[in-house]
Amino acid sequence: NNNNKKNKEKKAQESKAEQDEEENEVVKPIKADLGANYMHKCWAGDDQPVFVLAQKHKIRVGLAAGGRFANTECAQWYDHRTGSKMDPLLIARCHVRSTKHHARMSKLALQTAGDADISIKQLLDQAVDYVSKRMRHKMTGLEKLIHNKITSRQWGYVSRLEDTGVALIRGEKTGLEGYEDMDEIGSSQHVRVVASRMVAQIRENEQPEIHICNKEKGGGQDRLVVDGYHGFLIDHLLSSLSPDSKKQQQQPTNQILLNKSVSKVVIHDPKTDTNVSIKDSAYWGNGLDKKRNHNRKRSISVYCRDGSEYKCQYLICTVPLGVLKGRSEHSSICWVPCLSSMKRECIRALGMGTHNKVVMRFSESNVFWPPHTPQLLCPDPRFHFLNLHAYGKTGMMLCHVWPPYADSWVKLSDKQVTDQAVGVLKGMFQDKYAQKGNPKPLESVVTRWNTDPFSMGSYTYLKPGSTWDHIQILNLPHPQTGEPRVFFAGEGLSVKGFQCVDGAYESGVRAGKSVLDCYGILKA
Repeated sequence: NNNNKKNKEKKAQESKAEQDEEENEVVKPIKADLGANYMHKCWAGDDQPVFVLAQKHKIRVGLAAGGRFANTECAQWYDHRTGSKMDPLLIARCHVRSTKHHARMSKLALQTAGDADISIKQLLDQAVDYVSKRMRHKMTGLEKLIHNKITSRQWGYVSRLEDTGVALIRGEKTGLEGYEDMDEIGSSQHVRVVASRMVAQIRENEQPEIHICNKEKGGGQDRLVVDGYHGFLIDHLLSSLSPDSKKQQQQPTNQILLNKSVSKVVIHDPKTDTNVSIKDSAYWGNGLDKKRNHNRKRSISVYCRDGSEYKCQYLICTVPLGVLKGRSEHSSICWVPCLSSMKRECIRALGMGTHNKVVMRFSESNVFWPPHTPQLLCPDPRFHFLNLHAYGKTGMMLCHVWPPYADSWVKLSDKQVTDQAVGVLKGMFQDKYAQKGNPKPLESVVTRWNTDPFSMGSYTYLKPGSTWDHIQILNLPHPQTGEPRVFFAGEGLSVKGFQCVDGAYESGVRAGKSVLDCYGILKA
């Protein structure tokens, strides 16, 4: 009896120790970006400003599997209904068909160049029908699920395909000309070659190496910013705000004010506004020297919802497109004078889409998925899994969620969304999950960018009817006549870096230079 009692006490102590260990894991922080976490277009080299900064600041990165974020070709696919690996030939065949669809879509996009209102979904449906007839093979139910997963990654990562404009692919250089009509592309022999290549790529991308960002390692591949953008990009931008109190006294306006929701921006006209002296009109116009500009009346009033008011000579507006659209009463901005009809039309024409995430953290001992494989997929359309554990973030799994599912969480709690994600993972790795005792996440975070009043979406996209010209027009300063007073920046205002961090950065630099140019102090 004494021995049994001791054994029970020992087991209880061991169980408590395990619980304490898990609790300690929860306390220890691990960073995970809830917004952007990749660095794109590294192939641009010195023309990609964020990539240049990442090298300068020696930040840690890991290469994206296959060179692109959420690459479906370099992912290990599992059947979420059986828990088994999927046949590489099946996955390869679906990717080959998708390539033929892409080739056909590019051709159709050029043929319909006069119709801007066509959606990606319309082109895709036509391409699928054409390729099916050409190959004399209609997709099975499972093939359709895999195909939808691939196409959602290609074009539907922030917007529904029926709401995504053809301008996204019109004129792109794919190198796929004629693929849809090449019978050898999609033959049994060709599919076997593609399957072998994909299997080799999955093996090559196992356990990605975390290294200091440089051009030589990885070339033009996308990089995962391991320690987050805040650690180097935001801190870099904040470095000009010196903590030196003496310097702050000399430049008291050089600061960032938090929790300030702007409700109204008024540009005063000294010729008509009684709040501004008429003599100040002499300071308006171009070609003014630096001294006279510094003495100029602060003719812009910025009003906040807490009742505060700030005055300035120039303004740079970087709010997301969802805020410019006025989707929320908690963040909408009234402009006086109102924005030009041309600019308002651009705001209406462009879309603000949704790309949400579920980030889950498990105990290290409870990792039930392949620990070294970066990308994990299954035919279930809701989640695209990025294994952060493989990038050194112990026990962490990130789920990319795209429309329509990213928009469907409004009535679901965070726990319900997390349970769905765990349920899909459980199905993919049934045996291992059971062996680990059906573990639950120690903690999880669910993003809701589409309902956040200060974003009202994740990032910009091209709707049917919109073109790249809308982005160029949206860049124009406000007001449209007279001297420019307000400049705009953000990921949606960059053609070169559209939807990306480098686009936001590049547009911000451009807006800053525009202000300096107004002061006449822009250096060559």
